[in-house]
Amino acid sequence: MQIFRKNSLFICVSQKLYVSLRPILLFIYAMKKFALLLVGICCALSAMSETEFTFSTSADMSQTKDGITLTIAKGNGGTAPTVTKDYETQLPEMRVYLDNTITLSSSTPLTNIQLVCAMASSGKEYASLSASVGMLVDGGTSTDKTDWKVDSWTGSATSVVFTLSAGKQRRIQRIVIDGEPIVITPDEANLPTEEDLKPDFVYPEPTIVGVPDTTIFKKEYAFIDNNILVHCEMGSIMRAEEDSNPDDDEDDSHPPFFNCNQDYHITFTAAQNIKGIAIDGYVRKAFYATCDHGTMTYMTDPDYEGEGAPVIVIQNVDNKSVTIFCPKQFRCYKLKVYFKENPEAIDTQGVDDVQTSEVRIQKIVRDGQVVILRDDREFTILGTEIR
Repeated sequence: MQIFRKNSLFICVSQKLYVSLRPILLFIYAMKKFALLLVGICCALSAMSETEFTFSTSADMSQTKDGITLTIAKGNGGTAPTVTKDYETQLPEMRVYLDNTITLSSSTPLTNIQLVCAMASSGKEYASLSASVGMLVDGGTSTDKTDWKVDSWTGSATSVVFTLSAGKQRRIQRIVIDGEPIVITPDEANLPTEEDLKPDFVYPEPTIVGVPDTTIFKKEYAFIDNNILVHCEMGSIMRAEEDSNPDDDEDDSHPPFFNCNQDYHITFTAAQNIKGIAIDGYVRKAFYATCDHGTMTYMTDPDYEGEGAPVIVIQNVDNKSVTIFCPKQFRCYKLKVYFKENPEAIDTQGVDDVQTSEVRIQKIVRDGQVVILRDDREFTILGTEIR
């Protein structure tokens, strides 16, 4: 006779019956332990589940998900927070201003909060947040110029209040609670490099590089056209746009272009030595730039911005690549790369000679000619009178 105890029950069975039932009893016992383990794993996963708040309308300034309540308020600020769209990417975002507050509360302690923020315009208005409790690591300052920034908060509190304590505004695209660390990096793995160029490519004279049929906003990009690699640290690629309001005086239409943001570099690389390049495009007021190889000339005026063909010329490069550093932004409509001869330089001499208080730049036309108006007479950029 065998007597054993399982789960507070005394069972008396014969030795023979016990032997036959023992595997079944052990299986039942093991399954119970496994079920308890599964319950524990599910509870742990539930506790670690990610909660994400996004914004599309003003109603999203107050919302509750997974027992967590988000409230965005004016606070002591002079401007109320608002839901809008990024003027370039058209992605929805919550804009908070000085002394506005962002409050997150829960019945259980919050331990990990991430605020994914879009870059402010030109990187100049990126404001700073402060937290009422815990530790907040600021994702960036006004001098940073990356696509996105992530503010990371850690601690243990049932309520956390973030306040815009300095600067003009913060553009919040989403808020993530108890999520994996968010790392914003350029998509370098998908960018073409010099190794993707064909070494035996026969270049026409000149080789024309067009604008890709894609849209990229304020980020690192690279593409290859006619075996020319274009790589920009920070810029945009834009499709053609028609005038948004034909009835007003401002024409905001433009052809397709790629650009380089101010204070960044753009590099053009070929499989053989480049002689020179010419860029048809658009330059900002008081445009200037430098290059690492060759001699550069460009259109510039302290009071005017406009189009030209070309607006930038670099001669005597004699290298496989040439990099332009852009303290001022420019747009490229078409790039012409020369391998046998130099393109004609842009001669800006004459603008300062004839420009007085009575002289102003009237327009820069697409064929590259600058027209200067003085009284009732017009001059070319060289000072030659047209009429």
